[in-house]
Amino acid sequence: MSTKKIILNFLKTGIFLGTGILLIWLVVKNLSAKDKEEILQSFGQANYFWVALVMLSGIFSNISRTIRWQIMMEPLGQKPGFTNTFFAVLVGYLANLAVPRLGEISRCGIIKKYENLPFDSVLGTVVVERIIDTLLLAIVSLITIIWQFSFLSEQLYKAYQNIKTSLGNETFFWLKTLIIGFIVLMLIFVISFRKKLLQNPLTIKVKGILSGFLAGIKTISELKSPYLFVFHSVLIWILYLVGILFGFQALVETHTLGLGPALAILFFGTFAFIVVQGGIGAYQIIVQNTLMLYGISANIGYALGWIIWGSQTITVILSGLIALILLPIINKKTHELSYSNTTKNNN
Repeated sequence: MSTKKIILNFLKTGIFLGTGILLIWLVVKNLSAKDKEEILQSFGQANYFWVALVMLSGIFSNISRTIRWQIMMEPLGQKPGFTNTFFAVLVGYLANLAVPRLGEISRCGIIKKYENLPFDSVLGTVVVERIIDTLLLAIVSLITIIWQFSFLSEQLYKAYQNIKTSLGNETFFWLKTLIIGFIVLMLIFVISFRKKLLQNPLTIKVKGILSGFLAGIKTISELKSPYLFVFHSVLIWILYLVGILFGFQALVETHTLGLGPALAILFFGTFAFIVVQGGIGAYQIIVQNTLMLYGISANIGYALGWIIWGSQTITVILSGLIALILLPIINKKTHELSYSNTTKNNN
């Protein structure tokens, strides 16, 4: 890796982590002594049996992701071993905590090293995997909207009324007029310059992304076990959802929350990990603000955000470090056993 790329990666990491730390500071600086005490009490009174189950659901989701990745790599000529593939997934998540997108490169490098599969082809399966996960995120958003339609529409109407009241009728009328006028002008612009817009680099890039989605879907039908692939793709997200439901049980104030709030956190919380490195700071705020819609106090919501995020992050760090330690040991033993058998056969 060139010096320029190393510097850029450090800058990216610094920006992402800095953003997360800034978000934490912005929340904490506005907390009163009573708020801080309530949050700390939540940590102390949490039922850590359920926290352990949050961590366990994360491990099982990684097992399911491993099996799915094995299925995707079968067409490359050989099915990689479960242990190496599982450890590669764990190391990948650990690497992503350090540098954005380093995890994808790391796990492909591990498979190339220990399973002797071509790096570029393995990387291609990871790209398809990301496409499928994005499609599933879109499905999660659709399910969330349908499941919580009446509740969300009620919250939007309340927000609408609050804005109207705070601005006043006349100001609000002109604001609506400006927004509608802007939308009409944008439509006229798009229709008038559609040919030039279709040749725009950004439009071409979007078309390329859409083509990639279609190619990713087509890839599923060409797999040896397409139904098993779909099963594990869905199971991964179900386990993420189950982890949040387990997290609700950790606190007395949130144990009655059900599937609706969990779906909302799953959907919005995913963006926290996209926007900020490791989701630090952002995930806690998203959980806090989401649960406030369901009548949970800001302090309890913030505490729960830390509990869920903390348990997930500890799992990633510990399992990733264990995988890094065991990978060379296990593969050394496998190599020695293979060499010993070869020697015996030659004799």
